[in-house]
Amino acid sequence: MPTFTTYKTASINTSTGTTLVTCGAGQHFLHSAYVTNVEGSALPITLEIVHADTTVTHVAHKLKIFPNETVDLVHQNKIYLLTGDALKVKADRASSFTVTVSLLDEANT
Repeated sequence: MPTFTTYKTASINTSTGTTLVTCGAGQHFLHSAYVTNVEGSALPITLEIVHADTTVTHVAHKLKIFPNETVDLVHQNKIYLLTGDALKVKADRASSFTVTVSLLDEANT
């Protein structure tokens, strides 16, 4: 049965990025990916899908987010993640963003 799951992080690995979720079997609907800049200056953030075959699709690449701003990186997009796809976030500063992702697991069962 499909269920909404929330994944979040307040610390991002600055060298390799932080994997928020790796999808299990089936199709999963990426509903939202809210990022909030908690620093005092504008900073870039990257959100990418690392597919099971290791190819990468960028949802956002070095998108500049202003101080105290919250942005939904998935805004009005219909993105499905498949078996083995991973959602990864990257930033230049480890604690500069909070990231919250909402995913509908097993969307097409």
